[in-house]
Amino acid sequence: MSFHTVCKYIIALVALAAPASMVRAAAPLSFPRSNAASIGVVVRDLTTGEDVVSYNADKMLTPASILKCVTAASVFLDQKEDSCFHTIFATEGNVDADSTLLGNLIIRAVGDPSMYSSSFPELPSLTDSVAARLKKRGIRTIAGSIEIDSVRFREQGPGSKWELEDLKWSYGAGLYPLNYKDNSVRDRSMSDPGEEFVIDLEEKLNANGIQVVWEDYEQLEAPADLLYNYYSPDSRQILRVTLEKSHNLFAEGMLRFLSPRGMVKDALAREYTLLADAGLDTEQLQAYDGSGLTRANSLTPRFMTDMLSLMAYRPDAANYVALFPKVGEEGTVKKLLANTPLAGRLVLKSGSMKGVYCYAGYMLGDSGLPTHAVVIMVNGFTCSRGAVKQAIEQFLLRQFKDR
Repeated sequence: MSFHTVCKYIIALVALAAPASMVRAAAPLSFPRSNAASIGVVVRDLTTGEDVVSYNADKMLTPASILKCVTAASVFLDQKEDSCFHTIFATEGNVDADSTLLGNLIIRAVGDPSMYSSSFPELPSLTDSVAARLKKRGIRTIAGSIEIDSVRFREQGPGSKWELEDLKWSYGAGLYPLNYKDNSVRDRSMSDPGEEFVIDLEEKLNANGIQVVWEDYEQLEAPADLLYNYYSPDSRQILRVTLEKSHNLFAEGMLRFLSPRGMVKDALAREYTLLADAGLDTEQLQAYDGSGLTRANSLTPRFMTDMLSLMAYRPDAANYVALFPKVGEEGTVKKLLANTPLAGRLVLKSGSMKGVYCYAGYMLGDSGLPTHAVVIMVNGFTCSRGAVKQAIEQFLLRQFKDR
């Protein structure tokens, strides 16, 4: 018997004698050079609570956009899924006999990410509404200016840990007190969406015979007079777009909604408190934003599975699950498992960036309610993204072939 044969024989005997916990299970995904990648997978039967697949469940991995599932869950845990952003338009100053407002038009902005978003084309024109209300009051001239009051929004712009390369693109648009048209134009991010809105608003006012003089009116004795209350779509509608389209700006807006007058750190602290109070182990979560755009974020597959399970057991489970796009049919997972028996049966949030490919969500039963929580996280792969996607599809088809 050769030396190499003896070594193989000894290794086999040690493996057989070792406790099950010492025997490393085979990775559930196989793609080129997969041994060099970090893979974490959990599939949990929500009826029994048993993990039918568990691989590297406690390994901290980069989640990319599946972190949006955590942001959405936090809004639900804070009971804000039916709440709206409230932006106020007011006039400040007196109107004289010549129909001139001796003061300013004030916009009290609160970080609503959905204003004039292409995701809500059915919403009424805000500039038309403001112009119409000024005309109704008989105002023909604003002697002061159009000002954005952002005192209720203390921190603005891109995430502090976002990469410079991302900031110029629409997906890297930062959150501001007043957001406009997804803060992007021709796939490039706006540096000052509030200014862009004011420019368009002035143009609309001019078209309606209302002139802005842009004089300095800072100390006015007259109190602000409400002109128009603008309410966004409710949080559930915004979160649906957030998960279906992986809308980073919406995710950041919803994170800040947890602490409307606070900074990012305050919103994250609120998120951690909500998750911990719900019984989740936040030691397995490291979040720096709401969208997952920074690579500094990390979490374990177990944490994500526990959170998905928690949300599936809540009375409002159907509303949370409805946020997720159906594979093979919708959003960023429209091409995943298309024309397979699982199309429309799995609802998953995708997350990807260079070297990162993740999915998190649910398998649905005939009733439309979730039967399994599914988390798949792949970090550090060096093959094509298509090869990883194919491996994930094959795994899911094997796992749920009899469902």
